[in-house]
Amino acid sequence: MTNIVNELTNKFSNHHDFFIEEELIDNTIVYVIGFTTLVDVTKSKLYIQQIAASSISIKAFFTNISNELNVPDEQLIKAILTGSIIILSKDATRNAVVEAFPQKLGSDISESKNESPVQASIDAFGNHLDINVGMIRKRLNTERLCLDSYEVGQLNKRKIYMLYVKGRASPELINKVEQQLTTVQRDIETLDDLNNQFGHRRWSPVSHFSATELPIQAVDALKNNRIVFFLDQFPFALIYPNLVGDMVSSANDRNLTFALTVMLRALRIIGILATLLLPALYVALVSVNPELFKTDLALFVIQSREGVPLSAFLETIVMVILVDLILEGVVRLPKSVGPAVTMVGGIILGQSMVEAELVSNLLIITITAVVIASSAVVGMQNSLYLRLLKYPILLLASVFGILGICTGFVLTIIYLASLTSNEIPYLTFRLGQKGDET
Repeated sequence: MTNIVNELTNKFSNHHDFFIEEELIDNTIVYVIGFTTLVDVTKSKLYIQQIAASSISIKAFFTNISNELNVPDEQLIKAILTGSIIILSKDATRNAVVEAFPQKLGSDISESKNESPVQASIDAFGNHLDINVGMIRKRLNTERLCLDSYEVGQLNKRKIYMLYVKGRASPELINKVEQQLTTVQRDIETLDDLNNQFGHRRWSPVSHFSATELPIQAVDALKNNRIVFFLDQFPFALIYPNLVGDMVSSANDRNLTFALTVMLRALRIIGILATLLLPALYVALVSVNPELFKTDLALFVIQSREGVPLSAFLETIVMVILVDLILEGVVRLPKSVGPAVTMVGGIILGQSMVEAELVSNLLIITITAVVIASSAVVGMQNSLYLRLLKYPILLLASVFGILGICTGFVLTIIYLASLTSNEIPYLTFRLGQKGDET
């Protein structure tokens, strides 16, 4: 191989979608080089062969196939990264940059269904690995973006792509992840199987991964020193490790002004606290520590619960479970039925329970606020685990009141602080740059 081919091979050694293929044209070997995730290799090679067939010599072939001939090495690298293919003669005396047939990145791209970006592209990842990687490369066209591929499983082999930015992600973290992926001894059927491969968290509601279907979110994670995985037939990018800041921070926020970004993140923090504490606070103030109310407010609460036969804890636990059931039903049911369940569960059932004096008006307001607050955080899985964590605090509040809320909240923070992903604490807000920029 020529020096430039050796240089390209070394530069893209961590890119498993990088290809170098040989073609024989006019008894001269030429190299065809590019990325399979950006280039339709079959169509591009057919085009090259057609030009070769109509050319009388290797010199005529290079003249006919492109206007960009004998360009510097830096431009060759840039052309590869931007989705072109380059053709090199074996003796390195000629090269050409050719506009290749691109991968049909738009054929499997649809709108985001689980996330709603504001003032940003609504394209979402699909089931095809190469298309997903191509969407990343279109937005992050640097040679430092590395791709490693793995095939895991015993009976059902599945492909996993790992992307990271060389010089940004920690080499120690990359080595540990590579070891974990190369020692998979089971089929990876679900995200939970992959999650367990990165550390035992079977009973933990917090995942090692933050899932997103937005390319802008995955690119932002790569730029911020993290690793992104793609699992075939899974239309999400898995950002590793999952950090607590993912609940309040979104790359789309930066499409707004700084003041609006700060406001949105403050609202999400309020949403997290409201989801965890509001039901417990209702029980504590109504049944355990009513003396904390002012007189007129205490009278209002007593009036709102007049005739309710259930204790504050029982009516609250019934309502939060009922609301969680309704939310789960709305998610699982077809879109044509979901709104009807929302109407029946949220309005008719809630109003009926108030009129039957089974729950108070104040509790309905509290539960409604909790549902809205839990939806303010970024990521559906984060909303789900917050809804789960509110139950232990609610139980402690029913026994110890305000003291139970404080204890439950502190225990929750301690539990979250104990979670790690390859020794990276979950409560880390931002990963430092550990790699060598060069």
